[in-house]
Order: sequence, then C-alpha cells, then structure tokens
Amino acid sequence: MRAIEEPFLTRDAVLSVLRPGELTSERPFRTLRERGAASEGFAIPIRTPSGQVFGRIQLYSSLNADAARAYRLRRIEVARELAGRAAIIERSPAATLVREAVTSAAASLPVDHLSAETPPSLRRYVNARAHSTWRGLDREGLVREWLSHSDAWLATGSDGRDALIDAAIKLDQQACQAREDVLGEDAASATTFYGVVRRMDVAAAEIEGVNGQTLLVPRDDLDRQGLAVLGQPVAVLREVLPGGGSYSLPMPAIAVDEEGAFADVRPSWDSGFDQVEDGSVWGVSALRGRDVDWLERELAREPNALLAAPLPIA
Repeated sequence: MRAIEEPFLTRDAVLSVLRPGELTSERPFRTLRERGAASEGFAIPIRTPSGQVFGRIQLYSSLNADAARAYRLRRIEVARELAGRAAIIERSPAATLVREAVTSAAASLPVDHLSAETPPSLRRYVNARAHSTWRGLDREGLVREWLSHSDAWLATGSDGRDALIDAAIKLDQQACQAREDVLGEDAASATTFYGVVRRMDVAAAEIEGVNGQTLLVPRDDLDRQGLAVLGQPVAVLREVLPGGGSYSLPMPAIAVDEEGAFADVRPSWDSGFDQVEDGSVWGVSALRGRDVDWLERELAREPNALLAAPLPIA
C-alpha cells in the first residue's frame, strides 16, 4: 500500500501547523498572507442544486503547511519561497483537474448536508468531528473541511478516478521537489508517516504503512480529525520542536493503490458474538500475529470481553 498527502488544505489545516494545539482566529493566517508566507489559494463556490451560491471553500497547496512551519520557526524568507512554489502548484494543470473535481463534489451536495441523500462518508465525518471538536458545532465549516479531502472529490467512475489519482501523484511530486529544493536537510525536523488504519480499540489505533511498518496513535487523536475509520488512509505529521518535545497531527491521506490499501481491513475483536442464521457461532482457527497481539492487549484490559467473528483468518 502506498499513500500520499492530500494536495490541498483548508485554512484551518494550515493554522494547525502554524499554531500546534492552539485554538486560533483568522488573524494569524491573514498575517501569513500579508507577509507573503502563504499562497493565495483558490476559491470554490458551494451551490444549491438550482445554482444559487450559499458559501465557498478556499483551498491552498499543501506546501503552505511547510511555509507555516518555517514562519513559526522565524525563517521568513524560507516561508516566502515555499509560498511562492505553492502558488505555482496551485496554477498547474493537475491542480485545475482536482479543483474541477472539488467543484463538482460541492455542487452535488443536497441543500441539507446531513439528509439521506448526503454521501455516507460526509455524514460520518461531520458526526465524528462534531462530537470531538473544541470549536463548537460548526457543521458548515466541517462540510467545507470534508470537501478538501480526497474522499469527497475522487470520482466514482474508474476513468475519472484514475485521472485524479494521477493528478494527485503529480502534485505530490511537485510539492516534494519544492521541499527538497528549498528546505534540503532542514526538513528533517518534520516527518510524515503514511498508512491505513488497520486496527482500533477504545484507546488506540494502529496505522499500518508500507512493508508492514506500524505506528500506534491515540484513538482520540483520530476521532478529533474524523479519521477513526478502519481502512482510512492517514498521514501522521510528526515534528520535533526546537524548545524540546514533539507533537503529532493525524491528517487525511490518499491511497493511490486502493485495492492494496483496503484489502482485508476489518476489526480484530468485538464485544459480542456474531451469529449466523441458524443461531450457531462461527469458529476461528488462526489469526495473524499482529491480530493476536491486538487481542491480547484488549483482553488484558477487559478480561470479560468476548471475541466475535468474522475475524481475519491466516
């Protein structure tokens, strides 16, 4: 499985890197723009089915997060150079293709964003974020945030999806090249782990990356970002802070080989029995090593927990 970063971010996502762990207003981002440390981005109108505009979403190249980090570290010229490269990426043909896909996704939403016609992934995302956000219930803001994710704008048709995946890969390559050109070895303080949510319990989630590498993160961290879903591609940004300590920020990612990312992703345990029609219970003969470890963790914490089928069979 290979995952890459989402090519575009909202203002709030950029601010989460500029001011890690803080609640912020619009002012810090305006300061970035005034000092040339953030690109202009592009606006996408959100229309009703009749064509009436009732909002918009402003998206920015993912390089703006790197520019925000450089600005926080008082490397103003580096931040400006990264913002300039971000502006170039936002005008590229690949960016135009993604922009059109986001516009189409926004136009397809019903007036009531949580109605029965709303995409299930949007309802799940809004409900998850609404129960864990510190900002209060801002459903319209959460809808705009969701529209920036590939879950919203990847086309359902295979031809459209393939073209958008190719565009996302090109945008990722352009951003990586910009980081290499501008940051060089200075980028080592921030790394990103890409993977898919493979296992979860009430306390933790395991992100599985390429070659079976895994990263354990608090379940709450995924919940706050609306990413606590088995099979969800995730990018965990990890930064060493100059004053000591570090922080990590889970963010959505794109699985560029969908079959490999989502194959055989299912819970490793549950709290009850799953019965078939005749009332019998499925038996389980063998589990993968990582699933066994996960079950042992849960049973140690909840010794009365009951296992349930179906489970991954080795």
